[in-house]
Amino acid sequence: MSIPLITSIKLNLSKKLKDKAFRHIFFRGQTQDTIAMSIVYLRKMRGKRQSDLAIETGMKQSAISRIEQAEYSGWSLSTLWRVAEALDARLNVTFEPIEEVIRYYQEKESENYQLEQKALVSKAGALMEDISMDRIAEKAANEESPFYTASEG
Repeated sequence: MSIPLITSIKLNLSKKLKDKAFRHIFFRGQTQDTIAMSIVYLRKMRGKRQSDLAIETGMKQSAISRIEQAEYSGWSLSTLWRVAEALDARLNVTFEPIEEVIRYYQEKESENYQLEQKALVSKAGALMEDISMDRIAEKAANEESPFYTASEG
């Protein structure tokens, strides 16, 4: 899954994905983003320009530009194969049962919630330690030193 985990916690995706209309829109957008970003990433990794990829795929540069846009979803499987071959990459299309996807997000949200709680406890502990050290320093500043005697003054 390509969603940042913190984002998935803030959005409560595991709950929202139970709504069929929401998940269809969400997954379509996620797939479009992933395809576009993958093509751009691989093209740049291979040191190619859009015009180079266009020549290697037998497509126009404007078509390459279009498929690199996340909003675009008019590509066909054969187009994606041509791009994958030109980029020397594997095209991977999968179908995942929604129950597994929701369970995945629930587990990640739970793991991140636990990590956030541990971080909060750790921060609270550090804050309490700082407060304690400040109080000790304040108390020491207000009290006479045990090494100071009235006869020395």
